[in-house]
Amino acid sequence: MKGLEKKGLMLLFGLAVGALFLCAGCSKDEDGTQGGGSVKVTYKIIGSSDTKINTVVYYSGSNPASATGDFGSTWEKEATVENKAMAMVTASANGLSQTSTLKAQILIDGKVVKESTPSTGTTLSAQVSLSN
Repeated sequence: MKGLEKKGLMLLFGLAVGALFLCAGCSKDEDGTQGGGSVKVTYKIIGSSDTKINTVVYYSGSNPASATGDFGSTWEKEATVENKAMAMVTASANGLSQTSTLKAQILIDGKVVKESTPSTGTTLSAQVSLSN
């Protein structure tokens, strides 16, 4: 059963990443224009102390990048994206209890510009992008 749950989580994670990639290229900035010019962003994944982050996918330049491993309860990466609409990060993690949490943030110039709704439980996922 555990293997089936993991496969289901990875499939769901893959679908979420695919949907974010599709949306990233067609969104507009708040001023109604495409997000022109490169921008330096900081991606943050923040979990409660009993959370183990294991997979992160994000945009760097104009390409998706991924990181897998045991990152503990926090993960952070600076990246430059071709335009704001491409800024996206998604992560999956395991929590030890139903009260475990995970959230994703995008920062520009040290300020949080977008934050996901926290995910709770033992199987966690969080995603955020500037395209929506």
